[in-house]
Amino acid sequence: MTGDLVDGRRVLGFGHADGPVSWADGTGTNGTGRSGAGGGGGDSGDRLLLDGDERASGPPARSADPDRHPALERTGPPPYRQIDAGNVHHADALAPGLVAAFEGLLYGPDAPGYLGALLDRLDAEGHGVWLVGGVPRDLVAGAAAGAAGGPATGGGTHDLDATGTAPAGVFRTVADEVLALDGASAELPRLFSPRSLVCSVLAVRRGERTLDYRGLGLTGMPYPATGTDLLQDARQRDLTVNTLLYDPVRRLVLDPLGWALADLGHGSGAAPPPLRIALPESPTRPDVCAELLLRAAKFLIRWEARPGLDTAALRSWAAGLPADLAVRLDGGPEGWSRLAELWKAWVPGGPTAAQAKSLRDYGPAMSGLLDRLGVRREPDVRERPDVREEPHVRERPDVRERRDVRERSGVPERSGGSFGSGPADGGGA
Repeated sequence: MTGDLVDGRRVLGFGHADGPVSWADGTGTNGTGRSGAGGGGGDSGDRLLLDGDERASGPPARSADPDRHPALERTGPPPYRQIDAGNVHHADALAPGLVAAFEGLLYGPDAPGYLGALLDRLDAEGHGVWLVGGVPRDLVAGAAAGAAGGPATGGGTHDLDATGTAPAGVFRTVADEVLALDGASAELPRLFSPRSLVCSVLAVRRGERTLDYRGLGLTGMPYPATGTDLLQDARQRDLTVNTLLYDPVRRLVLDPLGWALADLGHGSGAAPPPLRIALPESPTRPDVCAELLLRAAKFLIRWEARPGLDTAALRSWAAGLPADLAVRLDGGPEGWSRLAELWKAWVPGGPTAAQAKSLRDYGPAMSGLLDRLGVRREPDVRERPDVREEPHVRERPDVRERRDVRERSGVPERSGGSFGSGPADGGGA
């Protein structure tokens, strides 16, 4: 766990790398280990991170298997001792029927058949695992609106996002073993991204849900890493309403920072309940600010018609960002390429003209990002010289479009089909 000690050095979390790992004494080995709590086998790729490893360019060749660290001291607090007990709620205590809504997604006809066994196996080996993201947010929002059986802030089938204390290599090993034992799931495709440490079990039939898992977030690392700290994880998520977690084994809803339920309008008594868009923390890195701003734009577009949307905190943060944020980004062209890919995935086809105009009202930083991403600016008709000088011109009908004028002048009627393929017409597409 984050906060444990190895030879007097504090455990930070876990990285991932291929290749031989080392014992506590530094000798290399390709041997295998166990996948129990807080660690992984020698061939899992998991690497134990200690104080000082945040200054390295990549994870060390240090095994994450607890058996290989005889000096390990279990001093780190387990997850449920990291947060205020008042921020942990039984789901049905928040709203009757909320447990049934969660279990319908987890174990209903559209749920992955392997999921229950996978969750039980991870829990049995001492790993915490929680649903995160859209599922807990929307089901709890639905409960706040008096509709615990369905989402209130967006419909459609949800894929399942999960997080937990298991590092990537452990999760992959356990998932492979569980799927192999479940005949119907044995051939499901699996993906792993070393860049993000996201492990995915894909669906093959429409309507079934994909599972994406990533360990709890770990801040301050220059390379991909995960930890076991619920508060660190919550602080680096995009919006406070996305910090909610659901423990499917214990049927508990966790609000680590104590803000998500309030921002979802739970307990407000209002109809409809308010939905507040705010960040858990204000980042300083330009690339992180840019990504969070575009993530916020995605949700603004998704929830644009929702009554009670409170954007004051987001507007205040966005207005305080540097106007030249778009030219301060780290990572050069690669950084822009990644942002562009994310934007296309989040807002397929781009925003409408009205949506783009509304987003630009969030300040010059947002406007600059939209410009750099190729979102067109709609010209203000008041700024056109011809309109300022002769506003009545725009109201004049084109006399050439009148049937009597076309007939007298010999201009042929326009017909359906293509507009023509000659050079003067632009030559097709």
